Amino acid sequence: MTKRIIRFSLFLAFVIGCILFIQWKGYHSVEDAAVLNIEQTFTIRHTQDEFVIKQSIENLPEGKYHIHYPPKAKDIDCQLGEDHVCKWEDGKNSQLKVKEGPLTFTYKLKAPMKVNSFLLEDWGITIKEAPSASTRIQLTEQNWRNGSWATGADLAGKEKMEGLDYYVFKAEGLIPPLFWQEQALVPMEMNQHLTIYSEGKPSLKRSIFEKLVPDEKIFVIMSNNISELTETDKLIFVPGGKKNVEKQLASLLLAKKLSFTDEKEWMLDLLVSSLTHTPAHSNKVEKMRETIFTVLTKEQADRWLENILSTDSKTITSQLLDELLEDTAGIKTDFFQKNADMSKPFQPFYFLDKRKIYINGKKADKINILLQNDRTYISFVPLIEMLGFHVLDSSKPKELMIGKNGDKYHFIFSKKLFFKNGQQFGFQRNPFSIDHNEVYFDTAALKGLFDLEVEENSQEINIH
Repeated sequence: MTKRIIRFSLFLAFVIGCILFIQWKGYHSVEDAAVLNIEQTFTIRHTQDEFVIKQSIENLPEGKYHIHYPPKAKDIDCQLGEDHVCKWEDGKNSQLKVKEGPLTFTYKLKAPMKVNSFLLEDWGITIKEAPSASTRIQLTEQNWRNGSWATGADLAGKEKMEGLDYYVFKAEGLIPPLFWQEQALVPMEMNQHLTIYSEGKPSLKRSIFEKLVPDEKIFVIMSNNISELTETDKLIFVPGGKKNVEKQLASLLLAKKLSFTDEKEWMLDLLVSSLTHTPAHSNKVEKMRETIFTVLTKEQADRWLENILSTDSKTITSQLLDELLEDTAGIKTDFFQKNADMSKPFQPFYFLDKRKIYINGKKADKINILLQNDRTYISFVPLIEMLGFHVLDSSKPKELMIGKNGDKYHFIFSKKLFFKNGQQFGFQRNPFSIDHNEVYFDTAALKGLFDLEVEENSQEINIH
C-alpha cells in the first residue's frame, strides 16, 4: 500500500513538472522574443490605388504569439518557413504558434488616387510579445513619382529608375509612419539623433539644432503644406512658413530631452529663449535671461547652456541652474532659486561670495557676502551686532534703529540718509540692499558710517 502511494506521488509530481516545464518553455520563448534580435523586412509596392506589402520576420523564437493587423488591411496571407501555411490557435487568426521561421505576411492597403501629401500610419503587422524589431523598409513608387517619401527612420538609399522610384529606410524599435508629399524633401542631419526633411534649405539656425541632441532618433518634416506643429511617433511635422516655428520646435525637443520639476514652464521658456536669442514669453523670465547674458561673457553663457543640455541629472531644477553657473563660470549665486516663484517680483542678481570675513580680527560666521555691480555687500544686522550695537527697533520692515554707548542710529533703507541722535546725515549713494528680507550694506560706506577700514583679497575680507 505504501509503495503504491509513493509510486503514485512520484508519477503525479512528474506530470505536474512536465506541465510546468511546457508552460515555462512557452512563456520563456515568448519573453525572449522581446530581447532577441528580431529582424523584419517590409517590401512595399505602391501602384495606382493600393499598397501591396510583404512583411518577413526573422529570428522569432518558438512560442505562441498574438498578431495585430492594420485596421484596413485586406487579402491577408500568412506563411511559416518556405511553404507552410500558418496554423492559427483561434478562429480569428490572431493567435499563432511558431516553431521555426521565417514568418511572412502579405496584405494590401488602399491608397488614395490623388493627394498633395499623405501620411500612412498603423500600416505594419505587429506582434504583441515582440513589439520592437530591427526594421528594413524597401519601397517602390510607381504612381507618385513627382514627390518624395520620408519616414521616422534613416534613409539608407534612394534611386530614381526608369519606371519607378526606389527607397530604403532602416529603423530600430517600432514600425515608423510613412509620409509622402508632392514637393521634393531633402534630409539634413543636424546631429546623430536629429534629421530634418525640408523643401530645400530649412529656415532654421543650424547652430541651435546641432546642440539639441535627443536621447533617441527623431525625424522632422518641415513643409509649407503643414499648417501646425504636430507629432506622431518619431515624426514631427513643422509648418515651414510660420513665425516662431524655430522656438516651437526647440521647445518641443527640449521638453523631450530634459525632465523638469513643477517649475517646467518658466525654465523651458528661459532655456529656449536663451538658445534662440529671442525674448522670453514671460516678462520676469525675460529679465532673468537678460541678466544672465549681462553677467556672463558669451563664452560662459554658451558653456552654461551646453552643460545644462548634457547634464547627467535626471531633473532640471532652479538649484541645478545655479549650481551649473558655479561649475561653468565660477559664479556662486542663488539667482534662479530666488526667482523660481513666478508669483513673486523679480529679484536682482547677486554673486554669493565664498571668502571668509573677519571683523576686528574675529571670524564672522553668520555674515553673508553678496557682489553686485562691482560692489561688495555684507549682512548688516550680524555686522552691527559684532561691532557691539543692539537693535532698538525693527518693527517697520524698511527701517531699523540701533544703539551703542548712548548713541542712536535710525536708518531708512530706501533713502540715502540716516539719523544719528536725531541729527540727519547722508550717504553719497544708498548703501542698502534687501535680498530675501535680509538687509545688506555696502562695505564702501563703512568708513563714513562707523570709521571702519575694509581690506579685501581673494581669500578674505578684513574689517577693522
